[in-house]
Amino acid sequence: MSKNIQVKNYKITFAKKPLKTQKYEIEIRAMTKEDALEQAYSLIGSKHRIQRLQLEVENVKEIPDQKLKSPILRELALNDETKLPVSKK
Repeated sequence: MSKNIQVKNYKITFAKKPLKTQKYEIEIRAMTKEDALEQAYSLIGSKHRIQRLQLEVENVKEIPDQKLKSPILRELALNDETKLPVSKK
C-alpha cells in the first residue's frame, strides 16, 4: 500500500508590504505547493524578523532539479545516495 511519493522543487518570490520594494526569493523542496509556502514563510520570517502579514507572495514556480541554485538542494535532488548532513565544501 505504498504511494509513489514525489518531492518537488519550488522557487517562491515574496515582496514586503506596503511598498513592495524589498524582494525575497527562496528555493524549497516540498511535497506540495502549500507545504512549500508554509516552509518559506517560516524561513523568511525567522531569518528577517518579518511577520506573515507583511509579506505578499508574488510568484510560486515549480522548477526542475537542474535549475536549483542552492548546491545543497541540488545535491539532494540529483543524487539518490546522498547521506545527511550535506556539507558545503
